Amino acid sequence: MSLCILTNTTALFPPTSSSSGQFIRAMTLSVNEQGLSLPGIEDFQRTYTELEREFRTILVLAPSGAILPIAETAQLAAHCHGGTAKIVVVDTMQIGPGLGILAQLAGRKAALGACLTEVEDYVRAVTPYLFTIICPGGRPYFQNQHALCANSEQAGALPVYSLEEGQLAPYKKVRTQRHLLENLQEFLEEFEKPQHLAYFHGKNAGLHTRPLRETAGGLFPGVHFNDLDLNISLAALFGEHTVGLTVLEMPGDGGI
Repeated sequence: MSLCILTNTTALFPPTSSSSGQFIRAMTLSVNEQGLSLPGIEDFQRTYTELEREFRTILVLAPSGAILPIAETAQLAAHCHGGTAKIVVVDTMQIGPGLGILAQLAGRKAALGACLTEVEDYVRAVTPYLFTIICPGGRPYFQNQHALCANSEQAGALPVYSLEEGQLAPYKKVRTQRHLLENLQEFLEEFEKPQHLAYFHGKNAGLHTRPLRETAGGLFPGVHFNDLDLNISLAALFGEHTVGLTVLEMPGDGGI
């Protein structure tokens, strides 16, 4: 095959029936007591060497560099790599379902025969139409890196963030699960014709999914509501009580 889409396990992949998966590979990020163990230059070079046995070109879709500095490492490894594959690295400014959806869309383009440049341009064009809000829970790794939650918690209020150009920006504060649900419902109401809805949560999240699913079904009949569990990488990053929503709403066909 010509093109590989390389991402990692900070991506969450909504179920899809397309053939895009055969073009996608995900590097596993290990977890230790401190949180995520990020790949180094040698890890990427080893992965590039393995992939170029099967692919001629590699498009690396990295999570937001403002949250995890993976894109820079991938780029340095690409510059140092002396192999045969052409490698392009993109900081997607996404994480979780947003990163997974981008990888699936890129894989679909690759399955249709698009070249590396065409797929890269498409990914960059889609990115502004992905919208995410997230309420981290527990004592996640990124608190220690960016001190976001620690500086925002006041009198028991939980901060909700929006992902804006790769940055986790303060969105609102909530005090109860009911208030959090109302915020997620209000977020959905901001859209008119979304192509994808992805609710994601840790295993200890206390929010009931059914009311949110019913809201989505009433607003957007026929649009599948994806209910995604955090994987071990995202749980280590954000915490097991985390909940969030990612919406793709772009002109034309944004389906997978």
